Amino acid sequence: MPSVFARLLCRRGYVLVHQGQREIAQRYEVSFRGSVLAHRRYSSSVNDILIGKQTSSERHGSQKKKAQPHSAREVKISSSNINFYDIDAIDSFLSREEWGMMKAQFKHPQDFERKAMERLIRNPSFSVAESLMTYIAEEGRKPRYGVLYSYLAICVKCEMYGEMFRVYAELRRMGKMLDPNLLATLIKGFCGTDRWKESLEFLKVVKVLGKAYSRHYNHIIIAAMEHGEKQLGMSLFEEMMSAGLTPSDECYGAVMRTLSLAEDEDRVYSIFERMRNNVEFPSQSLALHIKEWFEGKKTEKWTGAFTSIHSSGHCRVCDTRLEGTDLTDEEFQLLHDSVLRRVIHGKDIFRSTTPKELKKFLDFIKDHHDYDVVVDGLNVAYTYGTKQKKYSRTLLKVVEHLAKQLGLRVLVLGRKHMKAGTSAHGAWRHSDMDTIESQADLFLTDDVSKDDPYLLSATLSCGPHARFISGDFMRDHKALLDQFVQQLFLKWLRGHQMKLLSLSYGAPIFSVSTRHGQMFRTVRICGPDRIIF
Repeated sequence: MPSVFARLLCRRGYVLVHQGQREIAQRYEVSFRGSVLAHRRYSSSVNDILIGKQTSSERHGSQKKKAQPHSAREVKISSSNINFYDIDAIDSFLSREEWGMMKAQFKHPQDFERKAMERLIRNPSFSVAESLMTYIAEEGRKPRYGVLYSYLAICVKCEMYGEMFRVYAELRRMGKMLDPNLLATLIKGFCGTDRWKESLEFLKVVKVLGKAYSRHYNHIIIAAMEHGEKQLGMSLFEEMMSAGLTPSDECYGAVMRTLSLAEDEDRVYSIFERMRNNVEFPSQSLALHIKEWFEGKKTEKWTGAFTSIHSSGHCRVCDTRLEGTDLTDEEFQLLHDSVLRRVIHGKDIFRSTTPKELKKFLDFIKDHHDYDVVVDGLNVAYTYGTKQKKYSRTLLKVVEHLAKQLGLRVLVLGRKHMKAGTSAHGAWRHSDMDTIESQADLFLTDDVSKDDPYLLSATLSCGPHARFISGDFMRDHKALLDQFVQQLFLKWLRGHQMKLLSLSYGAPIFSVSTRHGQMFRTVRICGPDRIIF
C-alpha cells in the first residue's frame, strides 16, 4: 500500500489531504486562515484548542466558578475614586452609592445605564452587571430595552442561564422579540442549556423578519450534534450552506466529530470541496480535527504532519507538488473577458457607478495597463479600523515600499473624499496624498461608487503578472461568473491577491497564498504566513 499522509499546511496557507495519489491531493486542497492570527489565538495546549463546546453538565457546573471574581482582573479602587471607565476592570458587587456617584459624574446621565452595560460586555463581570440592575430597581425604575439587551448578552457570556431565562421572560412581556440581534443572543444562550430546541422557534422568527445569518445557525447545529440529533443538525447545516452562509470553525468541528468515518465519507469530502471553492479559511484547531478525522479511519492508514511548502511548490514532508495557481493563456483570457462582461458591463453595474465614470475608467485602463500592483486604497487605509485616524499614513507606507524600495509600478484606486477631505493633521493628510500621487498613479471614483469591480478589471487588464492588494473576499463578484469561470477566478485569486496584515517598523507585512515560486525577486519570509517585501 502506498505511503499515506494527511498534510496540514497551517504555516504557509493550505491544508492538503493526500493518499498516495496526486489527483486526490489536489481535490481536497483548502486555504488556511492567516496563521499570524491563528498562532496568537491558539497559543495554549492542544487540549485547550480543540474545537467544541462544553456539554450541558459541564457548562452548568462551571456557572458558579464563572460568577466568582478572577484575581487577574480585580482592581482595588476606592469608592471616592471610582468612575465610569473603571467598571470593566472591577469584578465585585457595587453599591447603590457607588453607581450613583458614577452617574452624577457622567456627561449624559440619562444614558448612563445603557452605556455602562455596553461597556461591561467587553470584559463581562456578572457581579458588576447584576449590581447595576439592582441599582436601577432600588431607584424605583424599570430598565430600558438597551440595558436589558446588554445584560442578557452578559448573562449568556458568563453562562448564568437562570438569570438569562428571567431576562428573556421580561423581554417577552415587553414585546421586544423582533430584533434579529436579540434573537441571535437568545439562540446562543438557549443552546447552552437543556432548552436548546426552543432556539428553533427563534430561528423561525428570524426567517420571517428577513434573512437568517451564520450566527443564527451555528449554535443550533452544534447543540443538535452534541445532543445526538444528527439528522436535525445536518439538515440545518445543509440549509445554511445552500443559503451561501459560512459556518463557524466550531460548527465545522461539531459536524466533523459527528460524521462517521464509514457512512459519511462522501459528505466530509463535499465539505472540503465547498471550503476550497468558497476560499474559506479553517483555523489551526479545525485543521487538527481534520487531521484526527483521517487518522481515525479504520480501513486505511493515515498519518498527519504540520509542514511548510518549498519555493518549488513541493511539500517538505512527502515531497508532493501542490497544484499551481498560474492560468494558461487561454484560461486567463477567458477570465479577463468574463470579468469585463459580467462584472464591469453587467446589468447591475450602474447601481454602483455612472456611465460617465465607467467610460473614464475604461479609457484610463486602455492607456495605462502596465502596472505591477493595484492597491485598494480604502481597504488598505482602513487596515487598523476607523479609530486610529491615520488612513493616509498607512496607505503611504505601503505605496512607498512598493514603489520606492521595490521599484514597482503602482496604481491606487480610491474615492474622491480621500483628496477632497484632506487637511494638515487629519485622517487624510495633504502631504501624504501628494506623496502618494508622486510615487503612484491615483484613480478616484465618486464616493457612492463601488471600487471592487474596477480593482479586478484593472489588475486583469495589466496581464498575468499583475497582483492586487485588498482584504475583500470578492464573493459577490465571483457569484456573477459562470461555474467554470468561478474556478478560474478562485485559482487566480490565490496567486494574485495580497492582504495587508500590519506594518512592522514601517514595512508592510502581507498575507499571500502559497505559490510555486516567490512573488517578487526581493521577497523574504519572516514568519508563518507572513511576507515582508
